[in-house]
Amino acid sequence: MEYTQKARVLAALRGELVDRLPYVPRLDLWYLANSTAGTLPSQYAGAAMNEIARAEGWAFHHRFCDNQLDPALRPLYLHRGINVFYSRDTVFDVILPRDVEVQVHRDGARTRVAYHTPLGTVSTITHYDADSQRHGITSPAVVEHLIKSPRDYAPAGYLFEHMDVAPNFARFASWADAMGDDGLAICVGCYVASPFHWIQHDLVDATLFFLHYTDHRAEMDALAERIAPLQEKMLRILCDSPAEVVWWGANFDDMITFPPYFAQHIQPWLRKVADRLRAAGKLMLSHTDGENRGLMDLIRDSGIDIAESICPAPMTQVSLAEYYRHWGDRLTLYGGIPSTVLMPGTAEADFEAYMDELFRAVAPGRRMVIGVADEVPPSAVFSRLQRIGERVEREGRLPLQAGAFRPAPSPQAPSEAAAEPGVGAPDSTYEAVRGDVFKGRHRDIERHVRELLDRGVSPASILEHGLIDAITIVGDRMAEGTAFIPEVLLAARAMTVAVGVLAPHLAASGEQQRGRVLIGTVTGDMHDIGKNLVVTMLRGVGFEVRDLGVNVARQTFYEQMQEFEPHVLALSSLLTTTMMEMPAIVVGMNERRLRGQCKIIVGGAPVSEQFALQIGADGYAPNAVEAVRLVKRLVQAVPTLAG
Repeated sequence: MEYTQKARVLAALRGELVDRLPYVPRLDLWYLANSTAGTLPSQYAGAAMNEIARAEGWAFHHRFCDNQLDPALRPLYLHRGINVFYSRDTVFDVILPRDVEVQVHRDGARTRVAYHTPLGTVSTITHYDADSQRHGITSPAVVEHLIKSPRDYAPAGYLFEHMDVAPNFARFASWADAMGDDGLAICVGCYVASPFHWIQHDLVDATLFFLHYTDHRAEMDALAERIAPLQEKMLRILCDSPAEVVWWGANFDDMITFPPYFAQHIQPWLRKVADRLRAAGKLMLSHTDGENRGLMDLIRDSGIDIAESICPAPMTQVSLAEYYRHWGDRLTLYGGIPSTVLMPGTAEADFEAYMDELFRAVAPGRRMVIGVADEVPPSAVFSRLQRIGERVEREGRLPLQAGAFRPAPSPQAPSEAAAEPGVGAPDSTYEAVRGDVFKGRHRDIERHVRELLDRGVSPASILEHGLIDAITIVGDRMAEGTAFIPEVLLAARAMTVAVGVLAPHLAASGEQQRGRVLIGTVTGDMHDIGKNLVVTMLRGVGFEVRDLGVNVARQTFYEQMQEFEPHVLALSSLLTTTMMEMPAIVVGMNERRLRGQCKIIVGGAPVSEQFALQIGADGYAPNAVEAVRLVKRLVQAVPTLAG
């Protein structure tokens, strides 16, 4: 049978064994960045994205990226802060309540939108500028969320409860018609999988969400109830739409959308949406680009048809072979090539070795669409995209033969014996404060710390044996997957209260802090939950930390280095589009002779030990627990701190 690009992709998504593996590299982000910078491959200078894909013989899907620096397009993303924005792959319009006054104030790259409801005013601030576009960022970043305190839940609930949705099939149909048979037009139904996921993903700061989830659950439940009817309306329109494949849900991660939370607040909605779409003759796709080891069964059993943008090792813990074994009998896998293997820092031999493994890992090739996870990064080596196409054409004929391929063993969970390393037998003296840390009892720990001080226990001992030992255990449990971000944040909050009580006593006794750490997320990147965990844990174990926040310019790092004189500089990046800021900062530090006694460490999803070595950093940490251990080791080399 002779397949068109569209027919091949659609048949593979339905689970049919087609003639060869479909290849669909998502070029949006790469194209946006390089067309803006004037760095498209010379043969494609001035070409449209779809023209490049057609010329190379690649299928494509998803929206064509828009130049958001064009004032005419900015209104489409005005309400990005509440997850209401439009692209060519959407089939409905969201209508705001008539009795809610909307005020807009633009200040350069920042846009503040205030919603004046009968129950109060809530507002958001988003950020988008030329640097954002240069990094290939395709929608404004939310820098101030709608919900900042418990009193914001009521007006937010009014806003969502009184929204409406109207179909707009013409917009999607014209885009799909223009694509023709060269790709599959996938309709974006809702980036968030459920009402709770909407709150978490867009309406509350990522770190604050977990504190509110514990402290203000009633308010959060009430808001979720008011969002649910809006998503029901969206689902009804999607079922009636001309779309054949519908995207519902994105950005799952076994630490952020941790397993118990996913099972309670996300999986039931995925099942409901999948059942309704299937009854309407449509396939359901979810964007599963995160760390999924702890969610493997939950995602497999959620009813979705397609796991899109799967991002395997070396960027995550799960190998492609394991994904295919675990999901391939129920889900179509869409992705499979980590974006880092396309980056200039990956050796050509390593790229080819990864492709060798790919063809063996996904044998026989049913339910597999080859793509780049999450998307093709701006700095991708274009010839490697072409090479993938060549190899798929030559070696991707189905059914594939597995040969002698043996996937790398999956990381093993730490043994029970290693659950509490180095803490020895617990001393009953510190039992109460340890328990407060474990349970996140921030209101009780102050009293328990003062009781120990009144009994004559030294502040240094309380810090070391009561607090640091406890938070270390919590961190180890998070690393092994038996504790999740909420427990860690609550424990860290309790510890912060305790350290606040101890601080003046430690200063009076001449106890010095362990060292100074300067930390920030590099320019172009607005992600901060991983960084915030590192900050909280470092402060908890006695380091002085200056947090520069997100989207930090190189010059800001240089200036703060001179002012703060840290012993460690920690750089964070969650996006392949921004990770190349890290080597630039290292080079700038060297040129300005700012290294001195300062060590540089890096971390974030696309970053690896190999990358850290290549750029001249002093270390890499895959998570907050390892970051604390790394900083401790590095500062021991500083004579004034090592003692």
